[in-house]
Amino acid sequence: MKETLLLYHVADDVQKDIKNIAEQLHIQIQYLDESQLHETMGHILNIDGFEKSEVQNISGDFQQEFVFFAGMSDKQLDIILQLFRMQGIPKIPYKAMLTEHNVHYKFYQLYLSVADEYQQMSQINN
Repeated sequence: MKETLLLYHVADDVQKDIKNIAEQLHIQIQYLDESQLHETMGHILNIDGFEKSEVQNISGDFQQEFVFFAGMSDKQLDIILQLFRMQGIPKIPYKAMLTEHNVHYKFYQLYLSVADEYQQMSQINN
């Protein structure tokens, strides 16, 4: 799988900075929007065997910025995140990396899972 960054609700100026980093590292970028909330991560990433899902009405607040890293090793992820910091890219609290499990999640399920995890970690750190 080609290294890919999925960006959801990321501000235009931040998208531009992330795009510059991705181009230098030959990483593909895809931009997600609300119309893809019901799709599996596998389908969004065009992975064989993942079909288009039926459109669902999904309620909730899905406005937080989200970055999803696919096809990267842990070391590559560390480098990218370090480059984000070096370029002054503001912290994006909702982040996830492709796994054998979340490839089957619908995007809204992954979003809610990451949001819940972020809330739990925020409480622990306070």
